[in-house]
Amino acid sequence: MIAMSNFSNTLFWAVLIGWILSVVLHEFAHGLVAYWGGDYTIRERGGLTLNPLQYVDPMFSIVLPIIFLFMGGIPLPGGSTYIRRDLLRSRSWDSAVSLAGPFTNLLLFVGCAIPLLPRFGWLVPGTEPTQAQYLLGALAFLQIVTVVLNLVPVPPLDGFQALSPWLPADLRRTLTTPPWSTGLFIGFFVIVWKLHVIGFIFDHIAAPALGAMGFDAYGQFFFIRAFIQAFSS
Repeated sequence: MIAMSNFSNTLFWAVLIGWILSVVLHEFAHGLVAYWGGDYTIRERGGLTLNPLQYVDPMFSIVLPIIFLFMGGIPLPGGSTYIRRDLLRSRSWDSAVSLAGPFTNLLLFVGCAIPLLPRFGWLVPGTEPTQAQYLLGALAFLQIVTVVLNLVPVPPLDGFQALSPWLPADLRRTLTTPPWSTGLFIGFFVIVWKLHVIGFIFDHIAAPALGAMGFDAYGQFFFIRAFIQAFSS
């Protein structure tokens, strides 16, 4: 894992702000698709907003970032939004609501990566990248990591939420209540922490995706370099 974040690094703070904005867009996408799918109450509850405070979650926004910080990791906050899934029109809409967040992160990955494509000549091998280039590279890498991790079918992640409507009710209830829900999430956390999953995602998912977009080996490596530049001490 990356060493504890360097809080005197201005790039870290720029990436943190960009990350918070991406979390807001992720949660907003959940809410917007839920509204389209039948949850009319989300507008009444103020859920269709770009205000970050609307999506603060005690566990994902506060507790987990503090744990990551003390473990020497990256204290990036998460968020959540409450959906009235009982109001959604169908199981397909239920799954679509869950997938809307990761899909938004995928779009953000593409949006951050495109300006760095070799065909545009902004990122030039052999020259020192600018802070703006590092910012886009680090944010792009964070987005693809978020997509992959969020789609793992472990409660309460979006991958499980997308699968959940299609599971038998008894199994769904078992997996989403303690001790199963707690044990599965802690197990997932330990696996991500111990097995260097970020490196695996880069080697097997991010790099091939970047290659398909037109990045050569230098361009592909730049994204992990930008990630390290933003979060290493």
